[in-house]
Amino acid sequence: MILCIGLAADPTFLHGLRALAAAALPFTVVDLPTLALYGELTVPLDDLRATVIRTGDGETEVVLDEVRAVWCRPLNVSAAAPSPGAAHRADGQYQALCRVLEAVDVPVLNPPWREATNSAKLLHAVALAPVARWRIPRSCLTNDPDTARAFVRSCPRGTIVKGVGATKTWVTLYGSEHERRLPRLRHSPALLQERIVGPDVRVHVVADRAFAESIRSPDVDYRTVHGANRYAALSLPQAVLEGCQRLVDHTRVPFLGVDFKIEETTGDWYFLEANSMPCYEGYDVRADGAISRALLDWLTAPHMPGAVRRPSGPFRYTT
Repeated sequence: MILCIGLAADPTFLHGLRALAAAALPFTVVDLPTLALYGELTVPLDDLRATVIRTGDGETEVVLDEVRAVWCRPLNVSAAAPSPGAAHRADGQYQALCRVLEAVDVPVLNPPWREATNSAKLLHAVALAPVARWRIPRSCLTNDPDTARAFVRSCPRGTIVKGVGATKTWVTLYGSEHERRLPRLRHSPALLQERIVGPDVRVHVVADRAFAESIRSPDVDYRTVHGANRYAALSLPQAVLEGCQRLVDHTRVPFLGVDFKIEETTGDWYFLEANSMPCYEGYDVRADGAISRALLDWLTAPHMPGAVRRPSGPFRYTT
């Protein structure tokens, strides 16, 4: 049985559940808000595999020792709880589950806290780019308006403004409205990057397989555009494939959504981030379900005790 932990309101989680159902694989679902409101989590500290999850519906009781693999998209929902007591339960259950899934001898896709550098975007890029042997865009993380102005002046093709932390933010092109807001930097830093003009690339890495797509968009953040983006499957350069393999080995995370920009005039690739909890459903639909099939292969494959499944050979690009 495959244990699925996430939120029923998460479209990516629902997409994965539909793939499991279509493949007729046995699985059990734990919705974290339902668990916090009505369920119960028991963690024996002397035997983590004896952890029991009761969802409160009177039917679902999961003993971790009976689970073949875990697919999780855990989010801390305590801030949305209807009462302080429910918030306390939600936070405690989230913290406990994350620690158990990191430590327990069960294959987990993906271990929730395995790749923690993405809580700070620039740290994440600086930490992982050398591992993969990729370059990143020129960047400036600052809360000083004068430093920000100087960096903007040094970027003749424009400057990108991003959020600093793990909370989802939209990428914007630096303009006059940002210039007016620069004094606010003293209270909240921002991440500035030199604009790379050219297509975006998303690579979904599942163990030893890679699925790549280029995105051309009229906006600097293609996620904000609907109906105008142009998507195309993309064959990856060997250096990118090898870098993906090094990232999987280094992070011990079997499923990554890796983002790049390609400079259109030079063809140079720039690494942006490697998300260990990617929203992949749109890419999967365009790939005719290939990413889902790779995830199901990982979840049902034999695993060595205590190990994340390692690539069995060279990385391969798959369409």
